[in-house]
Amino acid sequence: MAAWSPWIAIIVFTATLYTSFTGVKSSINGDQISSLPGQPANVTFRQYSGYVEVRSQRALFYYFVEAETQPDSKPLVLWLNGGPGCSSVGYGAFMENGPFRPRGRVLIKNPQSWNKEANMLYLESPAGVGFSYSLNQSYYAYVNDDMTGFVAV
Repeated sequence: MAAWSPWIAIIVFTATLYTSFTGVKSSINGDQISSLPGQPANVTFRQYSGYVEVRSQRALFYYFVEAETQPDSKPLVLWLNGGPGCSSVGYGAFMENGPFRPRGRVLIKNPQSWNKEANMLYLESPAGVGFSYSLNQSYYAYVNDDMTGFVAV
């Protein structure tokens, strides 16, 4: 049997996580962020972060931000920043379209944040990008070949 493509794992993960946030109570509540260092005090939306094991000894890091208003009726946007080599959290969430921007030692609200209109899921992908990891070091030797093969199909 052929190995799963990393993209199939991401799609399954996204569907599972979306189900968790649409009314089904799950252990994801253990991943809820009470506040980020330097975060403004007037934040009303919920945030989550954690790891999802996609294969034995391999886990992807996610940062989920609920829509500012009516998150149950807003769409889910999966944000991938073009790994390997580019962090969805470091760039997408905190430099491009996330709810906050760093300013010195504090965070300021981003007036153009996409979570004004959607629930945002930032996924560090593939393993080895950002906070995502693989304990199997040989994985890093062939991840680029896997991604190139997927795109070529």
